[in-house]
Amino acid sequence: MVKVLTKNATKQRSNPYSGPHYLIVFLACLTVLLLVAGALVTSNEAGDSVPDWPMSFGRWALGSRQFVGNVRYEYSHRVIAGAVSTFTLLTALWVWSSSKLRRFRWLALAALIGVLLQAGLGGIRVLFPGQKIPIAMIHALVAQSFFCLIVTLGVVTSSGWNYPRPVTEDSAAPGLRLLSGLTIGAAMIQLLLGAGFRHGAFGIGWHIGGAVLVAGLAVFTAVQVHRRHGGDRYLSRPALWMCLLLICQLSLGIAAYLARLASAGDPQPLEPMVSLTVAHLAVGALILASILVLGLRCYQTLAPPAGRGSIRGPEEHDSGSRQRAQQA
Repeated sequence: MVKVLTKNATKQRSNPYSGPHYLIVFLACLTVLLLVAGALVTSNEAGDSVPDWPMSFGRWALGSRQFVGNVRYEYSHRVIAGAVSTFTLLTALWVWSSSKLRRFRWLALAALIGVLLQAGLGGIRVLFPGQKIPIAMIHALVAQSFFCLIVTLGVVTSSGWNYPRPVTEDSAAPGLRLLSGLTIGAAMIQLLLGAGFRHGAFGIGWHIGGAVLVAGLAVFTAVQVHRRHGGDRYLSRPALWMCLLLICQLSLGIAAYLARLASAGDPQPLEPMVSLTVAHLAVGALILASILVLGLRCYQTLAPPAGRGSIRGPEEHDSGSRQRAQQA
């Protein structure tokens, strides 16, 4: 009897989308690497080191003699971007060719359009250096938006998302769905403000103000999750990660700014300012991902008091399945 129950439980927890899910997780990791490569280009002021696009110095592949100085950062960024584009195309083809993945087709198509738009913006940034600041800011915003699409694809194809969970009423105010949505929006604005500061569009004050807003919303949201659903790891875990990453991000931000002040007279960006700035951007992307995961899970498992529709898993079950979900 125990063996039958175990077998049924395993079957219930099996993920029908495990294959594409692992590909999407790999693509998400590759996208983080691309964000790091882009941050290295900006932090080392290497954006103008390769004057042409889509080729580099009239060639598709550079030799070791050309792979020197700031060209290393710019060319590596292009190579990684090509890899991300390729794997995004493979993901979209897989999703569109599989009948059981049809519910994710438009999301995969949006990701493909996003990566192509991002590549085009990168080329425009090179070909029109006179407009590099606004183009670079849009480039950074599209990069983070694309990352959000990949994270969303990873969430909705995961076993946790596709495990049957009930939808409960989120009667307390403000609702967690609203709070998580506001936090995601604030994080996106903050990433845009950070890009503007790095590219010299405006001073540090706007970025600091945005950091205070995001930190306040994130902490308040996490506290509400702990108070209302502290025993549900499905919701409390991304909230905990969000707070831990936020502490790390604030520390990196302060350290990066102090390093920037100390190196103000340097002829070119040097360590540790470069590494701190790059780490600050990477952790910012991870914070955005954790907030997004929390928001998606809130929309999946919580419903507003008015009984409006929500993003749900495949089925809605009773409180018994809720207990199983919390123990998983």
